[in-house]
Amino acid sequence: MVMSPVLEREVPLPITNRERVLELRESNPTLAAVRIAEILDITRERVRQILKDAGLPTYIPRHYGFCKLCGQDIPATRTTYCSAKCRTKASQITISCTFCGNSKTLRRSAYNAQVKRGYKYMYCSVECRQRGNWAFRNK
Repeated sequence: MVMSPVLEREVPLPITNRERVLELRESNPTLAAVRIAEILDITRERVRQILKDAGLPTYIPRHYGFCKLCGQDIPATRTTYCSAKCRTKASQITISCTFCGNSKTLRRSAYNAQVKRGYKYMYCSVECRQRGNWAFRNK
């Protein structure tokens, strides 16, 4: 504020683009430099220069969500899971062998195909399936 000699009152100083850019970045730290430039009607390069001089980041990485399985950030190249490992792990299902009781991990698609075909029992191996078929046949 500056005191006006004529009226003896405070007159606000004009606000500069630098102050406006810093104020916008302070109020919304995730606002991209492009959006700041659009709001203030100045170039993106000028916004970048002001932010660089102030020691603020000029690039704000986008957030694409979280992995459904592990909860980590998803990179831009993925949609639901953060890695192929998470996607593979999420598409597997663990069953208990009807004959021996051991657990086996199957792809969800293979399990769904067996259910769709009408399989009543799930087995961990060919051997268990053969023994189980005979055991259930004799009941």
